[in-house]
Amino acid sequence: MGPQNSHSVKLLCFLGAISALPRTGALLCYEATSSLFRAVSFHNWKWLLMRSMVCKLNEGCEETLVFIETGTKRGVVGFKGCSPLPSYSQKVSYLISPPGVSIASYSRVCRTYLCNNLTSLNPFVKLKASTPKTLAFSSSSCPTCVGEHFGDCLPNFVTTESCPEKASKCYSSTLKFQAGSLNTTFLLMGCAYEQNKILTKFQNIGTIKVTEVINILEKTQISGSEPSTPGPAWGILLSFLFAFRG
Repeated sequence: MGPQNSHSVKLLCFLGAISALPRTGALLCYEATSSLFRAVSFHNWKWLLMRSMVCKLNEGCEETLVFIETGTKRGVVGFKGCSPLPSYSQKVSYLISPPGVSIASYSRVCRTYLCNNLTSLNPFVKLKASTPKTLAFSSSSCPTCVGEHFGDCLPNFVTTESCPEKASKCYSSTLKFQAGSLNTTFLLMGCAYEQNKILTKFQNIGTIKVTEVINILEKTQISGSEPSTPGPAWGILLSFLFAFRG
């Protein structure tokens, strides 16, 4: 290769390296999603930070994490990436408080280099520590599960668990969470305050768009006239596996 061609190649490499650098005023943020519904515990879950992305001008770095509990089952869904939302400090709260099905969220938008760097469930550990731990149980019980239709919520993984007195209705929904590359659909079943939609007020959690579709349960559960024990969990599952698509 002649000297002139060598200089041309070096120039092209130099220009390519410059074009890959963040634009002036643009942030570099971590990019990650999480969707885990089995063997989730406060101490064994870790959000790996292996990718980053260059944001558009005026965008910030977002991290939003949703922690779901139903009976003895837990799930975690999360998003990290660029966000057009205004900056706000971390917000940790229950969207749906226990007892029964509970949904908590952690979210923030920041505007410094790789600032969306949460890797653990520590915010939820502190939140849960502040909630009452003594529960009185009713005679009602409900099928309980959180996870994907054809994975974590297959009939073999659905259990029937006793309901707290203050959350004795059987709830079942199909939830869809979407944000950036996050696109996950899962079942949520358990004891709740009511059988209707519980996330009506939370159609967005941070940037995550939430879609909730109530699944059909047995008539005895819908009436709520008296506590009852549901039939086999697989029978209930089959009635709504295809209730939500898209």
